[in-house]
Amino acid sequence: MKPIRILCISLAFFAAIPALQAQDTLPSFSIINRCGKIILSWVNPFDSLVQISIQRSPDSARGYKTIMTIPDATSVINGYLDSKAPNPTQFYRIYVQQQQGKFFFSEIKKPVVDDSRQNIYLQASNTLTGSRNNNSNFKDSSRIKPPDPRNIFTPSFFIFTNNEGNLVIALPQTKLKLYSIKFFQENGTALFEMEKINESVLTLDKSNFHHAGWYKFELYENTVLKEKNKFYIPKDR
Repeated sequence: MKPIRILCISLAFFAAIPALQAQDTLPSFSIINRCGKIILSWVNPFDSLVQISIQRSPDSARGYKTIMTIPDATSVINGYLDSKAPNPTQFYRIYVQQQQGKFFFSEIKKPVVDDSRQNIYLQASNTLTGSRNNNSNFKDSSRIKPPDPRNIFTPSFFIFTNNEGNLVIALPQTKLKLYSIKFFQENGTALFEMEKINESVLTLDKSNFHHAGWYKFELYENTVLKEKNKFYIPKDR
């Protein structure tokens, strides 16, 4: 078993965050400030997209910088947790690139405070799809079928990749609870296990994983399975 390289450790408390609430459909998106974390989410009605990038700016009109390019732009339901926002008053927009050079920007939004404690899991309903040309004229075309809920990916709020592609583990009440994590390749082959995690936030170097791609994990709290999910390790740029 290869050693685990931990890049950095922060003792800051990370509150438990419920699952994503109902998302807006591109070219719109949802954005909330939950427990001090900025969470963007959306439903993708398009058959095929080349790229989706999250952009952030302190000014609603200029100064936008790309903070994350989503690994799988074709996912019907997706989201991003901005754990490095300098403050909760930033402005956000989404850059969407389609085939044949077409692209558009979403509307511009600021986070709204959400103190909900309900766990809500969303199944996408029928929605409109279409294409948008470079002058931002959205053209309605057809309807898509709702996705199979078994194939919907909802990002974890406890284990996720950051802007550099390294894995962030953020756990609540680590002084009171006993956490352990088992990591697997996408085909289920065991990789390694972390036991007795006692730090609230830590980061694993992506070199701990064999290659770019999807990986699965099982998170245990006091020996009881808390979450089974997956994450994506991107390729080096």
